[in-house]
Amino acid sequence: MRRPEELSFSERLYVPEVIRGMAVTGGKFWRNLGLHIAHACGWNRKSKAAVTLPYPEVYLNYGPEYRGSHRLTLKEDGSMRCTSCFLCATACPARCIHIEAGDLADSSVEKYAVRYEIDTLRCIYCGMCVEACPCDAIRMDTAVHPRIAGYRREDFIEDKQVLMERSRVIEQRGRGAIMEEMLAEYRKAG
Repeated sequence: MRRPEELSFSERLYVPEVIRGMAVTGGKFWRNLGLHIAHACGWNRKSKAAVTLPYPEVYLNYGPEYRGSHRLTLKEDGSMRCTSCFLCATACPARCIHIEAGDLADSSVEKYAVRYEIDTLRCIYCGMCVEACPCDAIRMDTAVHPRIAGYRREDFIEDKQVLMERSRVIEQRGRGAIMEEMLAEYRKAG
């Protein structure tokens, strides 16, 4: 990103840049509208027009680099890997991760997360929490969009049970099972 003093005079005015952005968006819109009309009339079948997928009924399969919903990884015994070091919460620019630590008396791990919550309404899905975690306790490799159903803020706060369950589902039934569960939930609600 360029610093403000590196911008030209027209870029500093912003108006030409806004108009240029609207021209790009409008050009795509009018091109696709024209192609859809031409296709409906039987003309120009070789050119493809952009279409919108009716998500969530139809969705793209994202690659492994896609940052989807969060999950907490598990140890072999089924407990979560998180040691409550607070590095993920510290690295988060949106301040959406909330952790409360507790002590374990007879364990090789000094602390564990009594409470681990992510406020998905505040999260910007940047992946900084994943990069900051020294013990690979949090990942965003679920290939699932954040949940889009709810009427209260509390509906969008994911606690450690929800985050751990995603890891269990992936381990037992694969990555696609999380999307299928979400679609079944949407169909049941709607």
